[in-house]
Amino acid sequence: FWALTPDARVESRDGTVKLGLRAVDGAVVEAVLIAHAEGRRTICVSSQVGCALGCRFCATGAMGAGRNLTPAEIVDQVVLAGREAESQGARLTTVVFMGRGEPMQNLDAVLDACGPINDPQGLGISARRIAISTVGWVPGIATLAEHPLPLRLAISLHAADDATRSALMPINARYPIASLLAACTRYCDTTGRRVFIEYLLLDGVNDSAADARRLARLLR
Repeated sequence: FWALTPDARVESRDGTVKLGLRAVDGAVVEAVLIAHAEGRRTICVSSQVGCALGCRFCATGAMGAGRNLTPAEIVDQVVLAGREAESQGARLTTVVFMGRGEPMQNLDAVLDACGPINDPQGLGISARRIAISTVGWVPGIATLAEHPLPLRLAISLHAADDATRSALMPINARYPIASLLAACTRYCDTTGRRVFIEYLLLDGVNDSAADARRLARLLR
C-alpha cells in the first residue's frame, strides 16, 4: 500500500527528525519533521528526487535533475511524518513544500497531493497551513493563484538585485526579480492572500546593511 518506505532516520539535538524514504524504483527522498513548542510539528516535503535548477547554496541542486514524485509519494511523506509526530506525543500541523526539488515544476502532482492532505476525510490539515515554496518559476505562480484551495505561496528570494540573485540562482536569468515580483503582485490581487518571502543570509554575499536596504525598498 506504500509508495515510500522508511530507509533512514536521523534526529537533531533540537528534536528535528530527517527521514530518508525509498521509492519502489530505489530512489530516495528526504522529509524533515521540524519541532515547535506546544507539541506542534511541521513537515518539509520533497516534490522531486533531485532538482534541475542548480541553486548554488543548495545540496539538492548539486545532485542535478531527478524524476518528479507522484502524488502518492508526496502524501506518504506526510502520513509517515504524522506517525513520527504521534510517536513523540506531538501532532502534525503544517506542511511546507521546501524539500528536494522545485514544486512548481511538478505542480500537478503537488496540487493532487494537497487534496487528501487537506481533506477532512484524509489528513485534515488546513489549506492555510500548507505552503508551496518556489525559487521563482513564474508560470506556476499563475496556476497556483487559480487553484480553489487557499494554499500559501512562499518565494525563495535570497537577493535584492539581479546580479547577486543570478549568481546564486540561475533561474533568475529566465525570470528576473521584476518579473517574479510582478507575478507575486498578480497572485495577491487574484487571491487576496499574502506572499511569504524567504531570504537566506550568506556571509559576505547578501548580508550587508546595503543589501537590507535594497530588500526593504524592493518589497515595500
